[in-house]
Amino acid sequence: MAAVLKKRALAEYTQVIEPRPVKKLRLVRKASSSNSTILYVGLLERQKTSNDALQVLLRISDSLQFQEDDFLDIIKKLQEHFRREKESAVRVKILSLFVDIGSEAGADVQLLLEETQQMLKEETSHKVIVQGVTTLLRLGKLLHDNVQVHIKLVLATKQYLKDTSQAVKSRCLELIGELLPVSDSSHSGLTQSMLRLIGDYTHSQDARVRAASFKTMINLHNRGLKLDSTIYSEVCSSLKDDYEIVRLAALRLICVLGNTYPENIVVLPDSEGEQLRLVDDAFAKICSSVTDLSLRVRTIACQLLGTMTQVSPKFLEQTLDKKLMSNMRMKRSAHERALEVVRSGEWSSGKKWADDAPRQKLDADSISLVTSGSCGAFVHGLEDEFLEVRSAAVDALCLLSLDNPRFAVMSLDFLVDMFNDEIEDVRIKAIDSLTKISKHIVLRDDQLETVLAALEDFSMDVREGLHKMLAACRLSTNSCLQMCVEALLDNLKKYPQDRRSLWRCFQRIGSVHPELTLPIVPTLLNIHPFFDMPEHDVEDPAYICILILVFNAAQQCSTMLQLFEENTLKHYSYLRDTMPHLVPVLKLGVNVRAQELASVETNTSQFMEQIFSQLEAAPNTTLRAELMEAAQRDLSRLATIDSAVSGAAEFTALFIGSQLLMEQVLSNRLWSNPASLATQQGNIIRTTITTLLQNCLKLQHMFMGLGSVELAAVKQFKLKALALQLVYIVTGSNSSALSLCDHFLLQVEETQKYLTDESVNAETFTSLLFKEMALLEETKPGPVARSVLKLLQTSSLAPPPHPNTSVHMLSAVINEPQGDADSAYKFTAGMVIGIPLDADIRNLRDTSIVRVKLKYPDQQTVLIIPRTSDLRRMDRDDASDSNGTEECSCFRLLTTVLVSHQVWSEAMHVDISLALDVSEAEGGLGVPSTARKVAAQSQRDPCVIDICKPVKVFVSPRPIKRGI
Repeated sequence: MAAVLKKRALAEYTQVIEPRPVKKLRLVRKASSSNSTILYVGLLERQKTSNDALQVLLRISDSLQFQEDDFLDIIKKLQEHFRREKESAVRVKILSLFVDIGSEAGADVQLLLEETQQMLKEETSHKVIVQGVTTLLRLGKLLHDNVQVHIKLVLATKQYLKDTSQAVKSRCLELIGELLPVSDSSHSGLTQSMLRLIGDYTHSQDARVRAASFKTMINLHNRGLKLDSTIYSEVCSSLKDDYEIVRLAALRLICVLGNTYPENIVVLPDSEGEQLRLVDDAFAKICSSVTDLSLRVRTIACQLLGTMTQVSPKFLEQTLDKKLMSNMRMKRSAHERALEVVRSGEWSSGKKWADDAPRQKLDADSISLVTSGSCGAFVHGLEDEFLEVRSAAVDALCLLSLDNPRFAVMSLDFLVDMFNDEIEDVRIKAIDSLTKISKHIVLRDDQLETVLAALEDFSMDVREGLHKMLAACRLSTNSCLQMCVEALLDNLKKYPQDRRSLWRCFQRIGSVHPELTLPIVPTLLNIHPFFDMPEHDVEDPAYICILILVFNAAQQCSTMLQLFEENTLKHYSYLRDTMPHLVPVLKLGVNVRAQELASVETNTSQFMEQIFSQLEAAPNTTLRAELMEAAQRDLSRLATIDSAVSGAAEFTALFIGSQLLMEQVLSNRLWSNPASLATQQGNIIRTTITTLLQNCLKLQHMFMGLGSVELAAVKQFKLKALALQLVYIVTGSNSSALSLCDHFLLQVEETQKYLTDESVNAETFTSLLFKEMALLEETKPGPVARSVLKLLQTSSLAPPPHPNTSVHMLSAVINEPQGDADSAYKFTAGMVIGIPLDADIRNLRDTSIVRVKLKYPDQQTVLIIPRTSDLRRMDRDDASDSNGTEECSCFRLLTTVLVSHQVWSEAMHVDISLALDVSEAEGGLGVPSTARKVAAQSQRDPCVIDICKPVKVFVSPRPIKRGI
């Protein structure tokens, strides 16, 4: 028995079981209905309370998705629940849901409009009717070309204008203003009848309805409908309305009518047939509202005044005259009134008190203690107690002065007075306004004194605005110029940080006033006819200002050149070399050679093309590598010589250098050997790969004006660098490569899409990489690295893109703080000290990636995100030396850098520089972009790109003093 069991067991254990074929399941993913609208709509029938139904409707609006076949069922069930529901809030939500459904693809908007109208027929709730009209309005806008549907909606809404609720009337008027046909002449009768109907509601007892009717007229005008000028008198009567919203709407409509019918004649009421142009009368009406009790009305009135440029000069000039007038009425003089008394024979007997009083009766409502008409409107606006009104008045004054030189001269004194306003924004706006109208005005001595007094303002924006204003204005006399120069030099002495702004100001003043500068040149340069005076220090900022003024004036006045001494000519040569954008070329004998060199035409473009033709004609790889090294040196040198092609030369030189660096790594057989990557050679390869990645990011983010061909070349080279990094991480390190692999695959997908969209041919390596990634079954780092390794070992150098002269490179210069300061910033250890930073950044595409980089002596690095308001766009004059780029790409960074550290034994330097942090765009390469501290690492972060040389600041954290 035991033998039988043993035999059976052996048979069972020695039996060979053949594996069954694995069943393959085809998984078909059905559309999930857990979040679909049809499921939630079905739940409405089960809800017992209105609150539960409202919660379901809210979930429908949050997750709105449906199939086109379910559209009718959804609308039917919502409509049925609308009829059953007694709570108005739920019915309002259903109607608002119709708008969301109509905005989705596959929705029948006309059916929704019909169902909405049916649902509103038996409705009594005002809230529901308002929402229904709003739904009709928004759905009607979706059918913007269907005039017939719009007419039906307007006619259907007309009946709701009889509702007692002001909200219903106002919303109906809004729908008429948005959907009433205005361009179709076949429906002109309907349009005119609706206009009369809208005009009737301007007399409604509710102020909100009156304001809505005026807004509807303005909306129709903005859509192209020409309003009738006969409504002008009725609109003017609404300026006396008790409610602010009505006066505001009436003001805007009066401005529209005045600008639309400027030459129409209006007869003034209560006058002997006096006639005025409609634009003049409208201007006077708006001027009267400058003294309104409401802040908003006064502000809007001042803003509207600036848009009425067709007003007569006499009305315009009266806005700056504060004499009392009587609303443009014809008044008899005192002699005429006395003559009438004599003719009537009515003389005072003296027996009764005040028997010689005027016999005429006066209406108390017609007497006003404030000015009327356009008289003194801007005076009241500029003297208003609220800054909104003053600011709007300054803007309007500037707009009206741009095309009216006489009015600009008259408004000069008023704008200059605004330099003393208590609000900084108003002062800056007045300065900017005077700068804009500077072509019409000439500053007198008394006006210039008030202007120069504002140079002592603590605000840098005010001072720099004054510098630009003085550079744009013309001065009247030599004494004015002398006074201006002295005040500007005092400003430089008090605020040394303004020197660059002052240099540009002196440059413009000298070029505009050569005839005024000539008589005071001996005084400015301290020239004596008989004695040799002490030579000035050419590094003195004040002396540089005077030289810039004189040299720019000498460009327009050749007589001035004979007054220059030998040391002045030497200083001219020095400044011409150091500040070529501020000092012009003068016809001096000592500078003939420099002028000849400046006049020689450069052939840098041809030189760059010659370099590329030599690279393309290289017979073998070795000679081509040598030519690329020579091309890199030549292009780097060319970028420092010719600013016109510096961007293209820098881009091409960096691209070629990166290719040579890539070839150097690939030619070393140790880069893919795991045993050798742990040695010192492996550290060199790791550093080289980091440099390659950073060069790719520089090519992508530091250049603007790149075409599709250049961007395609950068993206493909970046793929190659990422592939090299992935192979290195997988082969020679123990760190995880999952995020890097995901980032690499994402870059492959984006590059392929970009090349397809831009119709750019892929390089050999890139096309093979696309094929390998498409055939790859497993997207883990190991298989991806093995497939990429084969391609890297057989890859070759790709030709660099041809130079594009429209390419410009990002650059930055730190003006403050100065790196040569010997005094240290002292603060208590652990606390914070603020260091002012002033830097110019040119050719910047994205301001959100700019960072202030601090590097402490212990190699700790801090990246600080500057505030958005700290980056200010530079004007065209300030950006004139930015290689011809647009002014919108040049910024000035004015911020305060916060420095903090623990106790140091002695004062040491902290490096302050600017950098780009692209870690958000390159999530797989760097750490997230935040204001963070980065500890000293053996490998630097490739996502942090330096864009300027660091400035060393002397810092000394002191220990905390302990009290007794």
